[in-house]
Amino acid sequence: MRRTKLIYLVGKSENELLAYDEYDSGSGKWFTENPIMANEYYCQQACEEKKKEGLDVFLWEITYDVDEKKIIKEEIWLQFSNEEAVEWKNRILSINAK
Repeated sequence: MRRTKLIYLVGKSENELLAYDEYDSGSGKWFTENPIMANEYYCQQACEEKKKEGLDVFLWEITYDVDEKKIIKEEIWLQFSNEEAVEWKNRILSINAK
């Protein structure tokens, strides 16, 4: 049986994804090319984080086989540019306000 997991990430590019290290004595913020190390968000959270950091929102799709316990397909792509994420967030807020 196959399952697909969708994960929202934020970053400068697909190779510079935002990650945090809670044990870092500085800000703890750094960028990684490995999506496993990046922070995971829900869509709305990603758009809020994007607003704070001025980054783009990416979607990471992982399809895996439950029985064989292996990844079949893995792909990451730009979901919202910075400007599109602001528009999407404003649209959702106006719908929720009604």
